[in-house]
Amino acid sequence: MTAKPPARREPDALPDGDLVDGRTESRSPKDLRGHREAARIPSMTVADWEAFQADVAENGIQWPLDITEAGVVLDSRHRHRAALALGLPEVPVRVVAPDDEVEFMFRSALFRRHLSAGQRALMVLDRADCRAALAGGTNRKQANLRRSGLDVAVLPHRGRSRAYIADMAGAGQRTVQDAKRLQAHGDEALLERVRAGELSVDKAVREIKRRERYADIHATPLPKGLFDLIYADPAWPLASAEQHYPLMPIPGIAALAIPAADNAALFMWAVTSLLPEALRVIEAWGFTYKSAFVWVKPSIGPGNYVRNRHELLLIATRGNYPTPQPKHRPDSVIEAPRGRHSEKPKVVYELMEQMYPTATRLELFARGKPRPGWTAWGNQVTT
Repeated sequence: MTAKPPARREPDALPDGDLVDGRTESRSPKDLRGHREAARIPSMTVADWEAFQADVAENGIQWPLDITEAGVVLDSRHRHRAALALGLPEVPVRVVAPDDEVEFMFRSALFRRHLSAGQRALMVLDRADCRAALAGGTNRKQANLRRSGLDVAVLPHRGRSRAYIADMAGAGQRTVQDAKRLQAHGDEALLERVRAGELSVDKAVREIKRRERYADIHATPLPKGLFDLIYADPAWPLASAEQHYPLMPIPGIAALAIPAADNAALFMWAVTSLLPEALRVIEAWGFTYKSAFVWVKPSIGPGNYVRNRHELLLIATRGNYPTPQPKHRPDSVIEAPRGRHSEKPKVVYELMEQMYPTATRLELFARGKPRPGWTAWGNQVTT
């Protein structure tokens, strides 16, 4: 069950344990300044800021800004910014004196309605008290395990620290887990997008996983030697396929150094919505489009314009690779049932072998056990 975000604090409420002067007064926004650590607190999105500024212009500032005696804004920097932008002569302020100004800023920001659960989780993870709790919990757990005689090196860290963070942030434990993975990954650009509210933490983690899967593909070297016949089912970048296998961007597919002979044939599956891109990949690999098979399926599938019931297997050649002998030329229509997601009909192998019986054969983006007589490449190939 996803935890509820903390309720927005009332204007006269402060995080427990902070020392508060208690005085409320009015000051010119020009006499106030931001805290040197203010940039560490997530800011509003452009849309939220525009709506907020419009509300202040219409209704004024209803809650006081929390400031130090010296005029440093610790909470409500957006109200201060709006007051300056709108030229307000005075704003209500409350003078506070917390023991730790940065801690006060972070804890106050956790109550903001415009912060997502992922933003709040990252904020808590960023704080020193959270890091200390994590370190203390790990030390206590390892001490307990040593006393029990277990090998602590092989046991995963679970449970309490994640629940502690989730409770502080008003977020679900899954969100905290995603935030920890994002933080550990160390991609500052992704972190900043999440902190700014431009990207949810779960989408950021999905992007990390996609990159890891993409890197996984390149970690498998292409086979040595040159091949007469290339059969490819590229990992086209379709959102619907992302959960099933690693995807590659079009430029990455086009950049592959295909080990094809100077005279060779290419059979490549194309997605109907990415047909122009498939033709560009064919050209980038040094081939020229010639013809196509059509795989007709027994039932319709999804589609934005039509409900697709077919796929195209494009045929291309390079150099002076010959056309098949007349007796080896098959029907252009393949009628075969669907298999698992993205699985292609087994009969296609037989058709290609019929067309070019003596060719050396390579399958790219292969899955499962290689077919006898074929070399297979892909991060899902099994032996």
